[in-house]
Amino acid sequence: MPQVVSVRVRNERGRRVRLWIPVLPVLLLLSPVLLLVLASAAIACLLWRINPIRALYASWRLLCALRGTRIEIEQNRTAVLVDIR
Repeated sequence: MPQVVSVRVRNERGRRVRLWIPVLPVLLLLSPVLLLVLASAAIACLLWRINPIRALYASWRLLCALRGTRIEIEQNRTAVLVDIR
């Protein structure tokens, strides 16, 4: 599971902002919302006749596979880099 998400932003004026976001504390803070999302997802899975356990397992594997992902977006003189570690 990813531990830290690093976000770097460079705006048009050349000013740079760097943020490190720890994943586990954010997940703990958002856990009440995550419970509502899980319940909604389970209902949606049942409506579309998808096995909710397999959907949860696939979502977990997708989250774990995000480790090492780098997303770089650059437009004109603005740039955003997201690094998932």
